[in-house]
Amino acid sequence: MNITVADMKKIKWEVLEENEPISLYPCLYPGWSGIIERISKILGKAQRNNLNLHRKNNGIIFVDHKEWKELGAHTLRKILKNPKWGTQLIADILQYADALTEFSSKIYSQNLKKLSLIELYQLYKTYLEKETELYDYATPPVYLDLYKPHLTNYLVAYLDNLARRNNFSKRGKELFALLTIPRQLSKVQLEEKALLRLAAGRPDKNLLKQHADQFRYMGYNFEGPAFPDSYFAQRVAQARRDKLSPQQQIKIMTREKIAAAQEERKLIRRLKIDKKYQVLLAITKGLIYSKEYRKMSLVESYYQIEPLYKELARRFGLSLAEIRNCLLTEIELMAKGKIKRPKDLAARMKGFIFVVLDGQLPGEVIVDHRLGQMKEYLLKTEDFSEVNSFHGQAASLGKARGRVKIISTIKDLKKMRKGDILVSQMTNPDLVPAMKLAAAIVTDLGGITSHAAIVSRELRKPCVIGTKIATKVLKDGDMIEVDANNATVKKL
Repeated sequence: MNITVADMKKIKWEVLEENEPISLYPCLYPGWSGIIERISKILGKAQRNNLNLHRKNNGIIFVDHKEWKELGAHTLRKILKNPKWGTQLIADILQYADALTEFSSKIYSQNLKKLSLIELYQLYKTYLEKETELYDYATPPVYLDLYKPHLTNYLVAYLDNLARRNNFSKRGKELFALLTIPRQLSKVQLEEKALLRLAAGRPDKNLLKQHADQFRYMGYNFEGPAFPDSYFAQRVAQARRDKLSPQQQIKIMTREKIAAAQEERKLIRRLKIDKKYQVLLAITKGLIYSKEYRKMSLVESYYQIEPLYKELARRFGLSLAEIRNCLLTEIELMAKGKIKRPKDLAARMKGFIFVVLDGQLPGEVIVDHRLGQMKEYLLKTEDFSEVNSFHGQAASLGKARGRVKIISTIKDLKKMRKGDILVSQMTNPDLVPAMKLAAAIVTDLGGITSHAAIVSRELRKPCVIGTKIATKVLKDGDMIEVDANNATVKKL
């Protein structure tokens, strides 16, 4: 296979998300290959194109603009025609998420030094199969609401119409936010509640260590590092210093869930929301909950398979970063003694493109002259110097003013101060400490099931997502106003 630059330029590529650090494996190559190979069996419509651009440890996922709009519209039609399919999809995501972490925890607890190279390879192959299976089922919600908010727009339009007909003070966006709060506590909230219980008791180093060991993966994201013991110790100390006691904070968490459920029931009665739309709102809540659940399950699994990476790297004389950029087929060949290392691995570490066109698998990893040409084409810049205000999608309601801090990776956390406005392309679990300090959150990318949307609601922080240009318009130190009720951001 030799995909030309002209072939790649035939497609209008748009950014889906950007992450750092992230490598070729385990997140990108097997995940997207599996989606392109099997998504039609789940969805009834295939994805045929995907492109990932890497620059050292930074990865940007590009999608075919036309194709993703069609896939999102198709997924919405499928749910509208058969809501039970949507409900079952949520159940499948939760099931495959649990299966993945159950398997990765077995890897984590094994004595890997006793296994042969072939056994290590088989273990890794099985892990990737389970991870890819989860990606397959978790992708339709991404089509539905990450690139373009198909389901959100559909429900907001219905609720806005209801509100106008009933002379209701709240508009569709606000009603949507109030009606789609999951009843269950997320994994992040469960950790918060457990930590508050720890803070409410007597200081105990053993209990703190147990808590850290159970939840440190939450800071790992794709490639770590995980949260150290000191992170949890500092939070326990802070919880004890807060004006509200840990016990009071736990009660507030419980009351807020109860109040949200009561408000939801009241709105359904007052607006006389049709049963069909009640079901769709319930599916939306399920999608929001399952998105965070599967994300944290993936993060936990990435943390748990690091020992496997390290053992493979040790046996092959590679670094941890190098083994993460090896293809599964290459690991098999190295395990069988047929090659010592991938021939283009050194070049791959500096940057590459992984692309699939027209569904032709396994796709191609590109490190030659085509990489430079496509990088220039994909990363063309625009002038936003005259832009003083912009809008996005409301994820969590409220208003706030503050100084901008551009937070892209865990390395940026030290910039964040309480009351700053966190601005990011998109947030991930390792950025939660900064999100807790923020007065408001603004992102370039993401839909109502994105990490920023979910966590901002849990933290009760105003949040505007999907602005597309926030990190291009704003810079550290800018004073801005975030009006999440109207999904607007304005320089002051």
